[in-house]
Amino acid sequence: MKIIGRKMNQKKENIPSKYHNASLPYLAIIGLAAYFAYRQSRTGNVIIGSDTIFHYNRFFETAQQIKHGNFSWLMSLYGYNHSGRVINAFYGPLFAYLNGLLVLTVKTWYRYQIVSSFLVFSLGGTSMYWALRKFKARRSVSTLLALLYMTIGWLPRWQIATNFSGISAAIMPFGLIVAYDLVFDREKPVHWIKLALLMSVALETHLLTAVMYIAFLLPAWIYALVKHPEKSAKQKILVETAKAVGLALLLTLNTLAPLFWLSKTNALAAPATMSMSNGALKLSHTSVWPNPHGLLGSNLRTRLTYWLFYIFLAQAIYVLWKHKDNKLNTVITLYGTFWLFLASKLLPWGNISNRLPFLARFLQFPARFTCIAYPLLMIGLALSAEGFLKKAKGKWFVYPVLVAATLVSIDSAVLYLNEAAWNGYIAGVKNNTNTQLGSKLSTYLSKKERKKLSDQARKKVKEERVKALKQANAQTHTEDLSAFLTVTQKSVADYLPIYKQDPKPVINGWAEGYKKREYVKKQTLKAEKAYRKSVLSQKLRKQVKVKTIKGGLKITWKSKQGKAQRLPVVTYRQSNLVVNGKTLTSYQRNRIGAPKVASKVGKNVAYLTFNEPVLMKLIIFLSLLAWPGLLVLLAFFLVKNKTEKANK
Repeated sequence: MKIIGRKMNQKKENIPSKYHNASLPYLAIIGLAAYFAYRQSRTGNVIIGSDTIFHYNRFFETAQQIKHGNFSWLMSLYGYNHSGRVINAFYGPLFAYLNGLLVLTVKTWYRYQIVSSFLVFSLGGTSMYWALRKFKARRSVSTLLALLYMTIGWLPRWQIATNFSGISAAIMPFGLIVAYDLVFDREKPVHWIKLALLMSVALETHLLTAVMYIAFLLPAWIYALVKHPEKSAKQKILVETAKAVGLALLLTLNTLAPLFWLSKTNALAAPATMSMSNGALKLSHTSVWPNPHGLLGSNLRTRLTYWLFYIFLAQAIYVLWKHKDNKLNTVITLYGTFWLFLASKLLPWGNISNRLPFLARFLQFPARFTCIAYPLLMIGLALSAEGFLKKAKGKWFVYPVLVAATLVSIDSAVLYLNEAAWNGYIAGVKNNTNTQLGSKLSTYLSKKERKKLSDQARKKVKEERVKALKQANAQTHTEDLSAFLTVTQKSVADYLPIYKQDPKPVINGWAEGYKKREYVKKQTLKAEKAYRKSVLSQKLRKQVKVKTIKGGLKITWKSKQGKAQRLPVVTYRQSNLVVNGKTLTSYQRNRIGAPKVASKVGKNVAYLTFNEPVLMKLIIFLSLLAWPGLLVLLAFFLVKNKTEKANK
């Protein structure tokens, strides 16, 4: 009895130690996320990045809808200068509403960026840690590699530039957990609820992330199908997959149905055409500028330092040399290397985009493939580390390498963050001619325009631009969320309705793809110019006032002579425009659907609403209703599993 009692006491003593050890990795991940947030908070600045203005308009829209109880799933009522354009329905609406709720909670854009950056870093580190643990890596190795993952690729770009590929990088490791089940779970390779949830979250967050998940998981799914030769097993996999697809479709019809419907009934502008060769991964040296906040050679976005490249190269050589010892490590590492190769400038992406011009619009940056490559390579490094640690002196090699790599990468990421945070913007925004900033909403001059100026005049233009950025940054501390968006405007043509296009070029042969790409790029630029001129124009905004009302927009202006008036809003085929009490069925629209309507002498009033068919409203409602239904289903299965374990 004494022996039994002693063993029970030892077991009780080990419980706190067990939970303490299990919590340390999470404390490290949260600690690093908090450190990144702290480094920015010391500057008191928001970092105005390449996508900040665009996405903050999205979140402002949902925040105001929640605040005022004035919901519009399709037409924007508050954001994008009260233009009435459709954005959130195409760009992950539920994620936009979650961010809107967060914005309302923290009350200022400055706090929002600090808090959201902390949350995204924590999510990315935790998802990578869980994936590493799923592949049987020990806690210490998993923690170090999770911390390393938090400092490379696209994940830090959420804080620095509000790039949604940062969200992709944060949730991509969850795909590894699903892939593990497909490969190793013999009884149930397809966990259909888990798979459906994974794809649904991706679709409700970032459409490209969902496409990456499919490319990422397809080989594992095919392997699971081939691995089970029995007809009944194959049928089960297909049935479970069909259930996952069905549930994912139901959960995401709230974004897929509007996208399909509006694309079929309107000619929508394509996303911006990018230079794919410039957006590919390239090697860069680590070197510090005389400016203490500047660093070249970080491992962010399109950059890969030589030291990290050599680690990946050594990993690839090692698995080829020891391919018989650990086939899993070989497959994962080589698959990760394959995606790293696709992300790099080793491929002639300029020529590829000439042949396949749609890639320049929808993929845009080949470096986005690192969202797939880096999680796979982290798993490969962990499996190699585990192999070395089984040897007598393995720890004297593994831990120094992992600790050094993690610390160097953290230091590089912090230096890069410091430069952007102390400035309050990234260089691409300062020099972007498509972004208007400051109280005067000045536009940065193009290279051609700057060449015509004297050195002193060019210097003055740069100084004015920096001043405008400072003015904009100051508005992120006020609780008036519209203040920042009033002094920052960016003409983005994505999914604007297009009513006028130039004639398409008729060219056959090798140049056809290139000409198509350049044609679409030109049309997008013209749409951006039309949007800037007819919607963002300060002169027009002074003449015509737009106000949000329940379910729509109220537009007012005064006319002395009763001349036709351009209205600074966007209209789709489904838009309903009432001017001075008369519903217009036919009216003049410019390239992007901004209407020009007849005026009467004196005060004029127009109302803009959006016609949604009853069927579309029903589809969106059922899709939204499915989410709480899924939570109930998950709770049921969790209780069921716990009950079964307790009865064993």
